[in-house]
Amino acid sequence: MLKVIGTEPDTPPPIAPLRDATARPRFSVMLPTHEPDEKLLVSLRSVLAQAPPRDRMQIAIVDDASRPGRLRDLVRSVDPHDRIEIFEFRDRLGLAGNWNRAIELARGHLVHLLHQDDYVRPTFYARIEQGFLGPVRIGMAFTRSLIVDGDDRLIKTSSRLRWLPGVLADWLPLIAERQRIQTPAAVVARSVYEEVGGYRPDLCQTLDWEMWVRIAAHAPVWYEPRSLAVYRRHSGNESARLRSTGEVWPDLTRAIEINARSLPEAIRDRVTAASARWYAASALRTVERLLAEGAVDQAAATLGQIPGMLRLLGPTSHQQPVHRRLATLRLQVGTRAARAA
Repeated sequence: MLKVIGTEPDTPPPIAPLRDATARPRFSVMLPTHEPDEKLLVSLRSVLAQAPPRDRMQIAIVDDASRPGRLRDLVRSVDPHDRIEIFEFRDRLGLAGNWNRAIELARGHLVHLLHQDDYVRPTFYARIEQGFLGPVRIGMAFTRSLIVDGDDRLIKTSSRLRWLPGVLADWLPLIAERQRIQTPAAVVARSVYEEVGGYRPDLCQTLDWEMWVRIAAHAPVWYEPRSLAVYRRHSGNESARLRSTGEVWPDLTRAIEINARSLPEAIRDRVTAASARWYAASALRTVERLLAEGAVDQAAATLGQIPGMLRLLGPTSHQQPVHRRLATLRLQVGTRAARAA
């Protein structure tokens, strides 16, 4: 049985049910955009190549205040028959706001948020649908992903979580420990968004991860081990920008704290500490990389964010190895800064 989030303070924004629930498509593929370029065409082609008829799949672009004119010309080049709906808005809502707006505009039972620079591989929708047709009522389904750079060169493949398709066992503590899902690989039942709420506007980098944790706390999750989604990691995307500015680290700390609310009390402290330890180690590796690149100011800024994560680790004994590494890096950063002065 799916639970419904209550009305306590600091809850996610609501997603309203559809007023007219008749003649709904099975899928809504929603592409939130802002100043898209030609990578959007790859995304659209990947969907159109496997799209069922209109009555089975809604395909829509939800644009967040891009400059007028460019978007429709791009879409027309791959969609001369107006298969794709275009919603253009002049009010800029930002990442979470536009994702939630896209969900509100989705008419399908199953909602796929596809970034403008990501794409799906053949059979993605057919395989995902198998999860929702099974005997267990699931809240979401996702596939393994390929992670590529801006030129489509493979960086890595996401970890395999099981060998055969199926519902993931003990999934909540795994996903609450760290992000394991690329957004283009995930499809969520619209009814579940209606029950748990939308994406949080107070998060920037981690709003999708927090959503996956929230859903895992309320419904079973199905997994396809084939790599059927492609996530682009390049200097122009939002994730890269947030990492370069250092905004990602306080955002991660905030997400870990929010995720703890979705965890049963019996595992809350253990999983929260494991999550904080994982991301603190990631931040320390980032400092080492920045120092190797000579980016001393960025390294110092990242170091300044790590204590916020360490307070989530629990007993002092759990923090000692991280604190020793932190002290060493502080000394290195201070030495480099002094030399540059």
